[in-house]
Amino acid sequence: MKNQSNIFKKFTEKIKLKIKLTRMDLKWKLMGVRWFSLFPPSFYYTHTDEEVKLIIEELREFLMQFEEDE
Repeated sequence: MKNQSNIFKKFTEKIKLKIKLTRMDLKWKLMGVRWFSLFPPSFYYTHTDEEVKLIIEELREFLMQFEEDE
């Protein structure tokens, strides 16, 4: 019985986090900030600084290749 309650608790915590992230992104969109930042707040909330830096570097490389192809 205790195992089932732990599973239910983890499930509800995941749902609460998803709701929190969705509200965070909605506020971000409504404030009009999305035009000035690369990713929504939920992205930074769910990724480490190292992951963000790696993704940005990969995007830079992709853009450089795209510019070279034109």
